[in-house]
Amino acid sequence: MGFSAKNLIGRTTLIVAAVAIVQAIVSIGFYAAIDRQDQREDHARRIAELLVVGGRAQAAGGGLNAATDAVMTTRHLEAAVSPARPDWPTIQDATAEAIARQVIQWEPSLDGRSLRLWTERNPGGGDDLVGAMRLADGQWLTFRSRDVPRSWPIALRATVITLLVALLSLGLAIYALGALGRPLRRLAVAAHEFGEGRRAPVAIQGPADLRDLGRAFNNMQTRIGGLIEDQARAMEAISHDLGTPLSRLKIAADFIDCTDTRTIVVDNVDELNAMLESLRGYLRAQHQAAASEKVDLGRLLADLLVRWNGKAAYRGPDSLVVSTYRGPLEKAIVQLVDNAVRYGEEADVEVVEEPAGVAIHIRDKGPGIPQDALERIYEPFFRVDTARSRDTGGLGLGIPTAQRLLRRFGGDLVIGNGPDGGLHVIIRAPVAAEPAGAW
Repeated sequence: MGFSAKNLIGRTTLIVAAVAIVQAIVSIGFYAAIDRQDQREDHARRIAELLVVGGRAQAAGGGLNAATDAVMTTRHLEAAVSPARPDWPTIQDATAEAIARQVIQWEPSLDGRSLRLWTERNPGGGDDLVGAMRLADGQWLTFRSRDVPRSWPIALRATVITLLVALLSLGLAIYALGALGRPLRRLAVAAHEFGEGRRAPVAIQGPADLRDLGRAFNNMQTRIGGLIEDQARAMEAISHDLGTPLSRLKIAADFIDCTDTRTIVVDNVDELNAMLESLRGYLRAQHQAAASEKVDLGRLLADLLVRWNGKAAYRGPDSLVVSTYRGPLEKAIVQLVDNAVRYGEEADVEVVEEPAGVAIHIRDKGPGIPQDALERIYEPFFRVDTARSRDTGGLGLGIPTAQRLLRRFGGDLVIGNGPDGGLHVIIRAPVAAEPAGAW
């Protein structure tokens, strides 16, 4: 069983993945916000230091000139003194306004000074923080801080680490969920096998609760298997015990002088024997054992259909060898073709190779089955009275017996009404696997 969003492990994996993605996105946003804040504080600190130094130098009476500009200029901050006020935008952007507030926080003495900050696009495609402050002598100290919004030196590294940790955590979670899910998947497969009549004990593995579940499942199989065996043995004993007096009745019927009475007795004895045999076949189907073998379906069907004296025709390849279970498949085919001939006048049998395996189609010319009856056709002892009168005999176990035989060995049976009338039966031939153990 592969990954699927419909199963428990798949959905849990999606939840873990969603949590990891949300955590990564939140962490990246958090790191980016911290980095932007650090960058703004760094720019604000450099600008505050520059303005304080410039103001003190001017107040000392030395004045500011080109030499002073060179001294105040650093690798990160370019400074210059201008007699005229520089031009600046009429609207201050949010980044510059935030940095201006931080400058005042760093140096409260600058509060109330003619300080203006704004951003300008530089030739490299980034944004520079540009500003100006009026000095006491009327000159303007201008400055430019390069690439003000360029953050990410720290955030980028943190983001990479966050993504790697999230991916590693997600991988470990998927591996752990897969390991935990394997016992559940094996249990689901075993439950399906057991539901089809095949004993499928599961290995006791995994955490303590899964081991307890495995033990409980195996114990349940043992108990149910024992009940079915007891039921089968009881019915076999009853059938055998009933067969003896029925045989006596049939022998005694030969001494009845009245022909009509003798015929009634013999016919009823034969009907009772047929019912008992049908019941035995149904009960045996749930615990029948068979070994896989190579079977030529074309030859098998050609040989089987001879018994209906031309009322069953075969269409398909003369030879088609498949690995399957000959006994159960043959019994199912005989039962279903017999139903088609008995209730639908004649049977048309066709073998079709499909991507999923080999399918045997059986069509008859009968009246079909009402839709509400189709839903119950697989129930034991169910009879469609309008199309299967009591005169045809049977106990309503033919189709359930065929279905049980096929499903026990991995095949299937699908029944529906054909587009042109009549019943259309599809046998999915069992594919040979490990020999099924008997109950």
